[in-house]
Amino acid sequence: MTASGRGIFRSAAFGFTITAAFVSYQLLSDPQFLIGRNSGLMLAFIILCPPSLLSIPLIDVEVGTNSFYILWIVIGMLNAALYAGIRVLLSKRLQRHL
Repeated sequence: MTASGRGIFRSAAFGFTITAAFVSYQLLSDPQFLIGRNSGLMLAFIILCPPSLLSIPLIDVEVGTNSFYILWIVIGMLNAALYAGIRVLLSKRLQRHL
């Protein structure tokens, strides 16, 4: 794998990791427990994972079901593709200027 290929893969892995952290935070900060959700942190996750907005129309998906995990795997893949695409665009733009 070339250096640019590794960079693209790392960016995609980073995007997927952000989604995994978002899902983990949602699971650990269930409103029924003592740990409430911090609105600032939720906003940061939404900014770092724009595909997560796709989950808003699907509010009826219950946490812990197969549908929930499939939904967030798809969102994770979309976020990974977004981060990889941004990396490709940035690297092409930098090559043009050099």
